[in-house]
Amino acid sequence: MSEVASWIDLSGKNAHVTGGGKGIGKAIATTLAMAGAKVMVSDINLESAQATASEIDGAAMALDVSDREAVDAAMKQTVDELGSLDILVNNAGRYLGFGGPVEQITDEKWRSLWSVNVDGVFYCCRAAATIMKEQGNGGRIINLASTQAVTPGVGVTYDGSKGAVVMITKTLALELAPHGINVNALAPGATWVNPGDPPPLGGDAPPRSGEPLTDQVTDRISRVPMGRWGMPMDQGMAALFLASEMSAYVTGIYLPVDGGWLTL
Repeated sequence: MSEVASWIDLSGKNAHVTGGGKGIGKAIATTLAMAGAKVMVSDINLESAQATASEIDGAAMALDVSDREAVDAAMKQTVDELGSLDILVNNAGRYLGFGGPVEQITDEKWRSLWSVNVDGVFYCCRAAATIMKEQGNGGRIINLASTQAVTPGVGVTYDGSKGAVVMITKTLALELAPHGINVNALAPGATWVNPGDPPPLGGDAPPRSGEPLTDQVTDRISRVPMGRWGMPMDQGMAALFLASEMSAYVTGIYLPVDGGWLTL
């Protein structure tokens, strides 16, 4: 193996990817496995997690990240089954469309989204950090934020939650750096996650009936400098960078993978 190849070799590393049953999470789990990691795939839908795990020779479990006790048990189970927890990818998230005018956002809708996007990230980070510190070998935590964390447009529920993820990431990066644990945020731009259905070109509207922000999303896609939708594997390769020795001196960053959208 060449020295460069060894920088992305994850052989002997064990990872847990939440929300790994489909879309971006599946691509990240697949990429980490291709680099040699053994991956525990969790998802609120057990069948989806099992399907991904079967493709990458990994393990699978059902997990609702908004359940604190379930998260603690899941991270312990990862260690019990795989032998360690070296990489955590907090991909599980919830998107409920445009939140609407603030006065119309119900407590139920707010909590439903934040319990996954923020509470879930915190619970998983806390459980993983505890384990990684006890192991004493450092580690990698990768949180999935969004370009919406810094460029609002979807609504206060979603955008606010992703902004919180970025600050959680930065704060934990400072706290955990002395323990050799790198904490970074991956920020996908518009990413096409409908398998088997090719993404529309340029500014063509995505074929998703009832999407409240279709016109705005279409306009944004037409202005992506690279001229295309992101694909799940674009995020997977960026996650591999953050999980590997290639990013050994990188922590606390917000890494947009957006085709240049945030440069506008």
